[in-house]
Amino acid sequence: MIHVRIFHGSVTKPFSGDTHRELGGFFGGHVAVQVFDRVYGFYYADRNNIHIFPNNQAKSAIFQNQSLPEWEEIVRDKKETIVSIPASEEEQLWLKDYYKRNVADPECDYSFWGERCASNCHRLLSQLGKVKPGSRLLTAFYPGQLLITLKREAKQRGYMVRTKPGDPRRIWA
Repeated sequence: MIHVRIFHGSVTKPFSGDTHRELGGFFGGHVAVQVFDRVYGFYYADRNNIHIFPNNQAKSAIFQNQSLPEWEEIVRDKKETIVSIPASEEEQLWLKDYYKRNVADPECDYSFWGERCASNCHRLLSQLGKVKPGSRLLTAFYPGQLLITLKREAKQRGYMVRTKPGDPRRIWA
């Protein structure tokens, strides 16, 4: 089983006392993929140096590699949706190998008009035949858009979808 783990974008409720700021607001959030007992995600290396267009000569990208308890701590107060997708052991090993290679040396740059967490996940799932391929601008430009795409695929293909609520002091996308 492959688990696509998406924490939703959010903004602070007025007068809630929550001062935490998330990059992107409602269009923020993050996408990661759980393979076996590890959670992998494509992320920017420097929040202040996100490229507009891909720059493979000066990449500002990292691939996260976290244990399940580490991930659970990250999303403890966040609204999270998990889409569970059946996968063969061969498919899971292919995905794990991809992430292990890219944790060591990212193959692409994190950029606004290039690849980001949602589009990276969509590209990999479409290569495995788990979702229909398509333009990242229309299917996976930001985490919420990928979530809509995955929920549609889940309905058609029978994938399991479950959501846990986030901190009530925030308005969640």
